Amino acid sequence: MRNLNWRSAFRRASVFTLIWLGIVYITSVLWPQSFGIAIPEELPFLAINAVFFFVIFALFSAFTERRRESHRQQQKQKNDTRKDKPEEDDEGGPLKGQLNPNTSRKKASRKRR
Repeated sequence: MRNLNWRSAFRRASVFTLIWLGIVYITSVLWPQSFGIAIPEELPFLAINAVFFFVIFALFSAFTERRRESHRQQQKQKNDTRKDKPEEDDEGGPLKGQLNPNTSRKKASRKRR
């Protein structure tokens, strides 16, 4: 549970919870018979569902963000070790950046036919 970025997880969870509540409101206005929340007894259940959704999504978001950050650190370490290795052929030859003269385009096109 350490190294979790709770601030961004709560922010992301609150945004998605608000989007979910907005969708519930829009569907209750558009189709009141199917999704209506006209009965006041249904509001506490909606609030409990919203809190449950918020907590679950905050946990999910915090763990995925920690995984992403550790993956970034691993990639950064790999890139740093690659940069530290001295390259033996830094200058290259006279054909550096040009097409390989040892290949024949005509032969390759005949093989494709």
